[in-house]
Formats: sequence, C-alpha cells, structure tokens
Amino acid sequence: QKLAMDKLNHDLAGSFSDSAGAEVFGCRTAPPAPSKEQSGELAPPQTVAPELTQGATDTATSFEVPITGAGDAVGIGLDLAEGKSLRICWIYQKGCIPEYNASVSPNRQVQVGDFIVGINTKDADCTAEELVEKLKDGGDMRIAIRRPFEFTVAKLDKNGGGLGLDLSFHPRGACVKIRSIFEEGAVPMYNKTVSGDKQVQVNDWIVSVNGIEGPPKEMVDELGSSSIFDLVLARPANP
Repeated sequence: QKLAMDKLNHDLAGSFSDSAGAEVFGCRTAPPAPSKEQSGELAPPQTVAPELTQGATDTATSFEVPITGAGDAVGIGLDLAEGKSLRICWIYQKGCIPEYNASVSPNRQVQVGDFIVGINTKDADCTAEELVEKLKDGGDMRIAIRRPFEFTVAKLDKNGGGLGLDLSFHPRGACVKIRSIFEEGAVPMYNKTVSGDKQVQVNDWIVSVNGIEGPPKEMVDELGSSSIFDLVLARPANP
C-alpha cells in the first residue's frame, strides 16, 4: 500500500521551514513566482562588455564565484529541499551574483537552473542545510557552481502501482526533490533498463511533469493523478 500511494512528503525540517527560510541573505531564498508587476525585480538578460566575450569558448560545467562583503544581498532565489545542493530558481537585479554576472563572459555567468554544491570548497558532499547556514553567515566566500545535467524519462507507466519515490519540496520553490527511491515502483523498474547518468538517482530534481513546470504542488498533484508520465530531471553536472 505504501508503494502504491507513494510518499509525497513535503514537510521541511529545521532551517527549511518558512520562518527560517524566508529572508536568508537579504533576498528571499524561495520566493513565489513573480507576477507581471514584480517582473522588474528580476534581472534582465545580461549585457557584457565586448572584450569579455572575445574568445569566450570555455564550456566548463563547474566554476567558483567569489563573493566579497559581509551582509550584502546575494541576489538569488533558491529552491530549498532536503538532500544535497541548492538549485537557483531566480536571479534578481541587485546583489552580489548579478554584479558578478555583469563582470564576466556569458559562459561564466550564474544562470537559473544552476546548482550551488559547495561554499569555500569544491566538495559536492555538502547538504542543502549546511549550504544555507554558510550563506546565512555572510562575509567573503567562494560559491562552487555546477551547471545542470538534464535528461528526460518518457512514457513512464505506473501500471496501477506507484512511482516508487519519496519526494520533498518547498511550497514556494520551483521543483521537486527525490529524497529516496523504493525497491518497487515505476522508477526502480525503469532504472533496471538503463545505466549510468540515465538512471534516476536520489537528490535528482524533477523540473517538469507532463510539461508542467512548477509550482511543485502542481507537479506533485500531476504525479498523483496520472498513470503515464514524461519527467524532466536535473542534477549537478559532473565537473
């Protein structure tokens, strides 16, 4: 019965509660999707000096962003969910990250969908809670960024059972996080048919369900009401 229903648990503990996560760095860490009236708060496409784009052929999937100044707003909105990494879901006009983006070539700019995997370390084993605490501490830091690796699982069929996933999400985020994978269900069955990066993994982010891209509650509702799915998933790319 537990497998058939799937555990769609979105209770967030500790620093992932609304009260602790609403105003973390001088900007909202998991803001609601901006309305048309609020869209001016978001950063427009970056304009970069021509000399910064010349010879910009670096396609690295990981890089570090230096942040200087205690108490300055970072200028990003984050998807908060249990597990590892933080997913960037909004970039604002003001803050350390927008200022950094204006100073580098486009291939080195922080983008929506990128992941924060470490702070003052390139080690990607930091938990989301640890990353949030380090960002709250402020001061000088180096933020380790990974580009997303995205893939699609098409026509995933529950066949009258469950997905076989334990999910977590922040109600004001944009995606759904895979907290654990059960032994039975549509996803573990799919994993037996593929290998390597195409397997669904713990800490993967579901960014789309049957074409629905957030809010996460709508994606979870779609997972509960439909029997066949097209899923788009993302995780930090390998460095």
